[in-house]
Amino acid sequence: MRLFFALWPDASTQLEWERAVAPLQATLGGRRIPAANLHLTLAFLGEVRGDRMNELLRLGDDLDRSPVFLRLDRIEYWKKPGLACLRPTEVPLVLERLAGQLQTGLSLAGFAVEHRHFKPHVTVSRDVPIATASLPVWPVLEWSAPVIALVRSRPGPAGADYAVLHEWPLG
Repeated sequence: MRLFFALWPDASTQLEWERAVAPLQATLGGRRIPAANLHLTLAFLGEVRGDRMNELLRLGDDLDRSPVFLRLDRIEYWKKPGLACLRPTEVPLVLERLAGQLQTGLSLAGFAVEHRHFKPHVTVSRDVPIATASLPVWPVLEWSAPVIALVRSRPGPAGADYAVLHEWPLG
């Protein structure tokens, strides 16, 4: 199974984000991510054997679940992967700590983790053909993340299909 941990918004927040970035996406082009797939990845695991699920659930149980509040205020273009991402200008310390705790726990448990600086983002478009500077989002999208989720990703012809396997409430 392809798995990842994410801060997972509710459906109304996903729709709000989709509506807020639609005018900017029209300018940038690319393939829009469906509202139901919008999320903020904390850690991507890739392929994980099913017999390791209990380890991941225990790890999730042990995470700090302090409230996470974000101000998503810009769209950033990432040239190499061709992505347009909704991002916060300022990353809250509580989010940095949560991502670090998750990376450490996964590493100690023997899971393969990406070793790069955590850059919180919500991917809103793929295959973006136009390079651009950061674009402001107005009004700013303020979000109190409701849950940490363990999510399964299944690639398909129209993009990935995500299924939340387990949630841990924040706050």
